[in-house]
Amino acid sequence: MRGPGRRTGAWRGGVIAGVLLVAALPAAAQSPAYREHSETFKDWRLYCQVWSEPRRVECELLSRPGSDRRSRLVWLRSSERWLEGLRFRLDEQTMDLSKIVRVWVDRALFRPEYPCERFEWETNTCAVGDPETNAKLVERLTPGKEVSAVGSAPAGGKAEVRFSLTGFKPALERMEEIRREAGIRWK
Repeated sequence: MRGPGRRTGAWRGGVIAGVLLVAALPAAAQSPAYREHSETFKDWRLYCQVWSEPRRVECELLSRPGSDRRSRLVWLRSSERWLEGLRFRLDEQTMDLSKIVRVWVDRALFRPEYPCERFEWETNTCAVGDPETNAKLVERLTPGKEVSAVGSAPAGGKAEVRFSLTGFKPALERMEEIRREAGIRWK
């Protein structure tokens, strides 16, 4: 037989659970302030957020690891501000970014000769900080097969990290499509 204390305890537990459920409903009913897009295009991954308030688009285009498996090529784009262009996130044991870094597209040197400069906000990353140079590099990458960052190894000697461009063009086209659908321009 159950005593009155058990019923009261069960009733209190039910009331507490009901209050918690009602408190959780408004949070669950609210939809996020943005829509997400996450797609893979062979060796590239595209992730975008389209925000309704304030209206903006934020995208990240990310390569699979480079030839040393610890490096990535990343392009962050925003309708709010310029985000320093393409970024070569290179393993510090592979490449010394205190020395110059050249960019090669399909075994041809990209000009200007040193477009990639040390990016102080990310460890061992160099970025193509000039918007015009970045646009020219993206134009060269679009039909390409491979891009390389070539510099010096920390122990001396030449270091090269290669990234496949397979899937770069369709990923870039999809990013532009998402931006056009949102009706917003890139900065």
